[in-house]
Amino acid sequence: MTVVKAGPEAGVTLRSYSPQDREQVLELIDADRLPGRPAVTSRMLDCALAGRCPDSGEPWGLEGLCTDVMASTEGRIVGAVSFAVRPADGVGVLLWLHCLAEDQAIAQALIDHTLGHCGRRTVYAFDLATAFSFAGLPVGRRRGTRRALEMAGFTRQEGRRYLHHRLDTLRPRPYTVADLTDSANPPGWRVRLRERDGTRIGEALVSLPVEGTAVLEWMTLRPGRHSLGHVLLEQCLAHLADRSVREVITLLDTSPDSETQHDPVGQLHLQAGFHEIDQLHTFTRRP
Repeated sequence: MTVVKAGPEAGVTLRSYSPQDREQVLELIDADRLPGRPAVTSRMLDCALAGRCPDSGEPWGLEGLCTDVMASTEGRIVGAVSFAVRPADGVGVLLWLHCLAEDQAIAQALIDHTLGHCGRRTVYAFDLATAFSFAGLPVGRRRGTRRALEMAGFTRQEGRRYLHHRLDTLRPRPYTVADLTDSANPPGWRVRLRERDGTRIGEALVSLPVEGTAVLEWMTLRPGRHSLGHVLLEQCLAHLADRSVREVITLLDTSPDSETQHDPVGQLHLQAGFHEIDQLHTFTRRP
């Protein structure tokens, strides 16, 4: 095993992850957990270490998957990074990175380490969902990592707004014009909004809740009925609250320079009680 000295005073070392690092790495990951996301478990970490898709368990199809940690002289893990090469198109992939207190210097060292291993090729960062996070870096809450990526030549790409709603704040609402049925693929519920005569107006898909939190995957309305979006959303939330779902999160597409105040879909969710927690963006660095 090669140990690489890092840091201005060489007070830390970069080395391969070992099972003894598990608890400290879990703590680093959990410290970056967004509201509404489940607690990070050893099983989630094992899935990420093995390079498997979080839902299907199928391999990502990566080559040379590495997970390395940065440790202090006292043995404290202050950062961890996972990266690989995707043979399908030859690009490097920075899968996930977490560091103590969002320290930009630590993040920078981990990113430089990744780039050194990837060589002269395009590198994508945070563009795959892992077992413990959606795709995309939360650019507001993780400013140190964002700045380190930008200093290393990465460019922010289009992303998604991360919205969160606590249903224990929801006022009771009737749902006589919406039906809820089970969904097998993906597992969850479909909420269908209809006219009084039974004509379908719109539909929403919600994942099965994990630790009391569900994900609103998408909503769609028939042409000409978009003015009823607020009704579909309210009916969906009412169904979930009635089934003891405590929190809901959803992801809405956005661009790096978009003005969220002019986003009608985002405004619809905010008016229904959602709050924007952050924006998740992927990053790309060209050679």
